[in-house]
Amino acid sequence: MPEAINTSRRALFSKLGKPVKAASEAPVPTPRSAPRPPRAVDELLFQRLCDGCGECQSVCPNRVIELREQRAQLNLDYGECSLCGNCVEACPSQALHPSVEININLAPNFANICNNYIGIECQRCVSACPQAAISVEGDELPTLDTTRCNGCGQCRSQCPVGAIAMGFVP
Repeated sequence: MPEAINTSRRALFSKLGKPVKAASEAPVPTPRSAPRPPRAVDELLFQRLCDGCGECQSVCPNRVIELREQRAQLNLDYGECSLCGNCVEACPSQALHPSVEININLAPNFANICNNYIGIECQRCVSACPQAAISVEGDELPTLDTTRCNGCGQCRSQCPVGAIAMGFVP
């Protein structure tokens, strides 16, 4: 007599052989609590790794990195980030890592005092943007392609009337 096959055992082993999570699913990044220097690791990991040593701050040629609550963050109120990478090279804790995509979590906000908006043709922010993320049409406020903007602030520093403010995007 042939032996009966235990299907419940077979089902158990077939389920154990399946992956729990598909390999194509990327982990959801933690929202930033502040604008971080370029190539900052995920926010939760950054908060654990950044010990406030100030090495990134001391090597920044534009002096836009500051320490707040013993962690590095960007302040583009009086400068721009040239994305030089000095801060990444100087970081001893690996809170800034060369393998991480550049994302500063700042974006330009355009005010109604923009020359173009009041009828004076101006393209300075457009020409200053290294990512070609800003466009201007007619007598309108500039528009931003958020998929291209990296938040460097170079547009803000080139605006002759101060119509651009960098806003935090968590």
